Amino acid sequence: MLFALVAVLTMVVAHTVVVAVRDDPRALPATTAPIRAADHPAKAQHECPTPTAGIIHTAPRVRATADASSRTVALTFDDGPGAATPQVLDVLQRAGVRATFFVVGQHAAEDPEMLRRITAGGNALGDHTWSHHIPKAAAGWNRGKLAREIEHTRRTIVDATGLEPCLFRPPGGIVKGAGSVTHAAGLSTVLWSVDTRDWSVPSKGASTFASVIRKRAALGLTQEHPVILLHDGGGNREATVAALQEIINDYRAHGYQFVTLDEPR
Repeated sequence: MLFALVAVLTMVVAHTVVVAVRDDPRALPATTAPIRAADHPAKAQHECPTPTAGIIHTAPRVRATADASSRTVALTFDDGPGAATPQVLDVLQRAGVRATFFVVGQHAAEDPEMLRRITAGGNALGDHTWSHHIPKAAAGWNRGKLAREIEHTRRTIVDATGLEPCLFRPPGGIVKGAGSVTHAAGLSTVLWSVDTRDWSVPSKGASTFASVIRKRAALGLTQEHPVILLHDGGGNREATVAALQEIINDYRAHGYQFVTLDEPR
């Protein structure tokens, strides 16, 4: 009789606990989306290497692996930080991917916390001038103005993160007149090998534009070390965010490792 009474009491207590957990959301364990480990460990902060003499169009090779022939890809985002930057960072974090963000100084100064979030995720920051002014290609850059814009943006990045940028990407890809300025600033100039033109969202068909961005990004699958140009600022980037995970999947399926552009070459 005593054993039966104990058994009944045990069942009542268990039922009470189950009901309490079911009815009180606070009692449930938090669930989060799975986060994939990064392709390779986060790098420690390092001094910027000597600026390259030419213009960089390729992703760094992975030197820490036995397979020196491993293909690499660098995802890059321009014109931020912007409204889409948090979403881009969320996708990158879940996928275990690090990227390079070329920030506009004016936007960076308005949101220094976002710069800290970018670097906290192991991503690299680059200088994309202060105002994003694009000179005429034939005339090129006014060296004095460019030097001031680069320095102002560099100081904003350092003040926000404590990290020195090593890279410069000229707005519009205009390099004429920039070489001596960037070299004096200790920056390597980086362009891209694949332009997704994700900024050219059509007025009609915007909802399907993510698939267009993905197809354009896939052109780099014919290259050993592509640099993919995307944008996280400068306009509506919902299609870019929507395409990003599929772009990552495409390159992973072809054996690429994701790298940042400030890694050793």
